[in-house]
Amino acid sequence: MDLEMFKLLAAVLIFVAALMGAILAKRWSRQDEAGPSLSVANCFAGGVFLAAGLIHVLPDAQGQLASVFPAMDYPLFGLLATASVALMVMIDQWGHSRVSHDPAHQTGISAAVLFLVLSIHSVITGFALGIEGQGVAAMALLIAVLAHKGTATFALALKVAPVSENDRRFYQRMIGFALTTPVGVLMGFLALKHLSGQSGALMEGVFDALAAGTFVYVALFEILPNEFKKGGAVMAKSFAVVAGAGLMALVAIWT
Repeated sequence: MDLEMFKLLAAVLIFVAALMGAILAKRWSRQDEAGPSLSVANCFAGGVFLAAGLIHVLPDAQGQLASVFPAMDYPLFGLLATASVALMVMIDQWGHSRVSHDPAHQTGISAAVLFLVLSIHSVITGFALGIEGQGVAAMALLIAVLAHKGTATFALALKVAPVSENDRRFYQRMIGFALTTPVGVLMGFLALKHLSGQSGALMEGVFDALAAGTFVYVALFEILPNEFKKGGAVMAKSFAVVAGAGLMALVAIWT
C-alpha cells in the first residue's frame, strides 16, 4: 500500500472510531457505567499520546526544521510545541472562567470547552498525519490517534448529550467532531501534494511541533489526571500508561 492510500484509509478508520465512540456513549448515561476497563484503556491511550508526541512527532519536527534552517541554533521545534501546549491551556482556562454557578450553564460551558479543545487538537494532529512524508512516522501517528479517538469521542459525547436538544442535534455535533481529524488529514495531504522542497519541510515541521504539543497537553491535562482522580485500579492504570508509552518506544526502533 502506498503512502497516499494509507492516509486516505487512515482518515476513514479515524472517522469510524470516533463515530463508534459517540454511539456507545448513547448507551451509557454515565462514564462510570462503562466499568474500570475504560479508565485503564484511557490511561493506555495517555501513555501512547505522551510518548508519540515526545519520541516520534517532536523529533520529526526538529529534523524538518533543521533542514530548513541549518544555521539556526535556537530550538524552534520546542518553542512551537510549548506554544501549542500554552494555547490549549489558555483556551481551557478561559472557557472554565466563564462558567457561572448555574449547574445547567456549567454543563454547557464545560461541553463547549472540551469540544473546542479536542477539535483543535484533532485538526492539528490530522494535518500532521496528512503532511507526514515518512511511512513509519505516519503509522506511529495513526496508532496514537486511534488509541484515543474513540474514547475521547465517548467522553465528549457524554458531556454533549445533556446539552443537546434531541438525538438529531446530538449526532450532528458528534459527526462534526468525528470529521475534524479526517478533515485535517485531507488538508495535510493536499498541502503535501502542492508543497515541495523547503516549503513542504517547513510546513511539516511546524505542524509536527504543534501536534506534539497537543499530544502532551491531552495526555497530561485531559486524560491522565482525570483517570487517576477517579481512584481505584491504580496499579493497572500505571501499568497501562507505561505499556502505552512502551509501545510507542518500541515503534521508534523502526523509525
